[in-house]
Amino acid sequence: MRALDDLPLFAGLDAAALQTLAQQLVEVRLPGGAILFEEGSAADGLYVLRSGQLAAFRGRGASRQWLGGIRPGEAVGEMALLSGRPRSAHVVALRDSTLLRLGRADFDELVLRHPQAALELARTAFARMEASLQQRLRPRVPVTLALLPQSAGVEIEALAESLAESLGRYGPVALVRRGDALDPARLSALEDTHAQVIYVGGPAADAWAATCRRQADALLLVVDSREAPVGPPASPTDDERLRQRWLVLAHHGQIRDGTAARWRSQLAVDRQVHVRDGRDLDRLARMLVGRSVGVVFSGGGARGFAHLGVLRAFHEAGLSIDQVGGTSFGAIVAAAVAQEWGIDEMHARLKHCFVENNPLDDWTVPLVALTRGVKASELLKAEFGSAAIEDLPLPFYCVSANLSRGDAHTHQQGTLWLALRASIAIPGVLPPVFEGGEVLVDGGVINNLPADVMYLQSAGPLIGVDIAGEHALVSGVDGEALPNLFDMTTQWLQGRRRPSMLRILIRAGMVNSKATTRANRQKLNLLLQPPVDDIDLLDWAAADRAIAAGYRYTAGLLESAPEWFAGG
Repeated sequence: MRALDDLPLFAGLDAAALQTLAQQLVEVRLPGGAILFEEGSAADGLYVLRSGQLAAFRGRGASRQWLGGIRPGEAVGEMALLSGRPRSAHVVALRDSTLLRLGRADFDELVLRHPQAALELARTAFARMEASLQQRLRPRVPVTLALLPQSAGVEIEALAESLAESLGRYGPVALVRRGDALDPARLSALEDTHAQVIYVGGPAADAWAATCRRQADALLLVVDSREAPVGPPASPTDDERLRQRWLVLAHHGQIRDGTAARWRSQLAVDRQVHVRDGRDLDRLARMLVGRSVGVVFSGGGARGFAHLGVLRAFHEAGLSIDQVGGTSFGAIVAAAVAQEWGIDEMHARLKHCFVENNPLDDWTVPLVALTRGVKASELLKAEFGSAAIEDLPLPFYCVSANLSRGDAHTHQQGTLWLALRASIAIPGVLPPVFEGGEVLVDGGVINNLPADVMYLQSAGPLIGVDIAGEHALVSGVDGEALPNLFDMTTQWLQGRRRPSMLRILIRAGMVNSKATTRANRQKLNLLLQPPVDDIDLLDWAAADRAIAAGYRYTAGLLESAPEWFAGG
């Protein structure tokens, strides 16, 4: 138990004041999930956390906003007492916690006699507010994890040992099992001396599993992919909604198609990860400690082949990519990475799709678009098959633009090839994807470098590869109207050429995204912009030149790569 004079709030008080304070403080015990106080309630006192952990939220339900965590030794409830206003947040116990409560009258007397205590409280409040503004958008890095088997075939002990080994690369890890001492002070001490604490749970209905859930920042719901869910879908409790919920699909060999969708319909989860071997466990560990590397690929037509050169340089540098996302051609490259295609396989498949078989040459009467879109769809089906996004080895998303709602649509579930088809549906060039009454077109219309999606989902470093370029469309002729056909032909023969309708439509579909791209660049830890301005958006024959440009540019930059670049 911490002595009062060890707490920053009470530092500097003389012995007599500490003795008086010790008589005024009342111990409060809260089980994990219990509410300390609610937003809008009257301030009845100040609380100092001795063991466990608390969390502060604003709002309720889907609009609930994480404000910050309260760790042992920190005070909570000080803002309302200092301002005289109602509580500004909900405060809940994230795990079994012990607090000391100082009533309002005693608090007023403390501040009156010892102004330095009020100053310390004000500093604490300001620091917490500043940290909240900086971190509230990104996922929290969990300290305590509950490994909870959801099907009979899960070998939870073996998984816990292997995960602890992978996590141990980033700091000491403690395993807590059934029968271990669960005194709150001891558990707080484990958190102080370990980077992660893993609670090895039991069956869902087991009392020990309930204890593990109360103590955890993140619930890792582990299923055996050979088994199917049984019973009605489980709805998480209000307490469980405070915690991150991960679906961990344990496979024996290759990923079993459809398993993820079946289990996601059973368990409400925030994230999922496939585990086949130690390499996948290492990826899960990086995700849990905020060290997973996410790469986001932009759209840009034929310039997108530069992404392949970037990836080759990444591979040679030893970078482990953990999650991917993209728009338009960048979505296709991201999907190839998520499928774990090698660089040579990726080159051959994408060259077949775009260089040897131009997907934009099945022209039609332009009632909806210049092309039928059949060829593009068939090429995507041939390369990506019937795979579901949920079954990809790496976490993946792509972005299309929803013209029905006027916003971006993020594809993270469903048929992969169809999501890609929506993401590349250049307005006026390819027909939109019509789905559920909504109209989906190329994501570059709204978000050509969708780093914001990954920023909200991952606490790890983010890399963006932007190949859109600054000069995607130029005209060799001035004027606001078209001349007659003879004069146009003469100008064309003289080299004074206008961009074609196809090029105008492609570029027009990217212009509205520039402001979003600028904002998204600020969310990146590393921005790559290979020099491909000299490659036309439709010059598929320049694929190898784009690849070479992407490789040279990236290999040069990586000579001074950040330390996290070499695989974590």
